[in-house]
Amino acid sequence: MIWVIIALVVVVAVLAVALFFQVKGSRDQAGEQETLLRDYQRRVDEQQQLLEDYRSLQKNFENVGEGYEQALDLYDKMEENSRKLEERNSFLEKQNADLQKASAGNAEAMRTNKECLQQIVQKMAKELEKMDASVAAPLTGLVYGIQDINDMGSEDAIERADNIVAEQVAKKAVAESAIDKCQYFTFEVKVSPQAASMLQTNEKQAAHALALVLDNAKKFTTDGTVTLNVDADLQESKITYAVEDTGMGVPANEAEHIFEPFVKLNSYFDGQGLGLTFARSIARRLGGDLVLDTTNTGKGARFVLTLPM
Repeated sequence: MIWVIIALVVVVAVLAVALFFQVKGSRDQAGEQETLLRDYQRRVDEQQQLLEDYRSLQKNFENVGEGYEQALDLYDKMEENSRKLEERNSFLEKQNADLQKASAGNAEAMRTNKECLQQIVQKMAKELEKMDASVAAPLTGLVYGIQDINDMGSEDAIERADNIVAEQVAKKAVAESAIDKCQYFTFEVKVSPQAASMLQTNEKQAAHALALVLDNAKKFTTDGTVTLNVDADLQESKITYAVEDTGMGVPANEAEHIFEPFVKLNSYFDGQGLGLTFARSIARRLGGDLVLDTTNTGKGARFVLTLPM
């Protein structure tokens, strides 16, 4: 009987040991499965992250691709615009070269024509000097008019080879303008003692410039007086010819405007508005000047022509 009990105890012990190892194995297997599950989950998470990263990269690549295409389109447009600009520049350069060539040709032709006209005027002036003064007077005015137009815009200095008394320019200008023959106003010449100084200038051109100023006074003075004052500033070595009139006058704000070509403040009077322009041009080419005296308080206008001694 005892052997049966011992056998049963042994069987139970064996079964207990087997159950222990089975339970332990199950637990170990469950632990391994849990570890494997966690590892699997980690791998799944990693794959999910990789997938998201891939999608993000793909999206970025697509954006980069679109930007690249846009950049290519923009570059193509820039290339096209650059080509058009080069074509336009080439056209403009050619056009400019043609214009410069034509301008140079025109300038040369104009220079040649001016030289020819100047020679003709000089020959006419010499012939007029041989004629009677009363007959030559109208033609002399015409010759001077042609010469003035031919010299318009010139800045070349006029040769000053004549040594004369300053009053001589005034006398020649009065004769050329015939202002002393006018009956509707009184004309007077006043010469200061200092004006007895010698003047180195071009007598014809200086007298013509002054005559143009006298013509201006004669044109715009219907009554009263016109006075030509001849004086000298020995300190500054210059002769002054001041023409004062009692005409319509010139506003101070027009002091420079009236010397521009074709400017006429009153359209009722004859002329092209060139007399004062020519007079100033000649005075400056002789080293002097012609200005309107804006400080004049008398009636009418006062023009001052200066020439270096």
